[in-house]
Amino acid sequence: MFACVGAMREGVSVKTDSPETARLLIDIGVGEKAPYFHASWVYLPEGTADDELTHRLVTSYRIIRSGLTKRAQTALPPFN
Repeated sequence: MFACVGAMREGVSVKTDSPETARLLIDIGVGEKAPYFHASWVYLPEGTADDELTHRLVTSYRIIRSGLTKRAQTALPPFN
């Protein structure tokens, strides 16, 4: 799982590379603390700029994908 859409609010939670990055995004107003997730996740509310949302989703996917076993990674289609 690299992203999670909430049932109560419009938005998406994504993984960042560290709790410090998540805190920075929260401090500058890009996102909010992702409820129920580790501190390295951030919640991006509805209305987040499309380019920011795309960047955060792609980054989250890359982080989670890189943590998979080599076997699992090879089973996935190539990602650029």
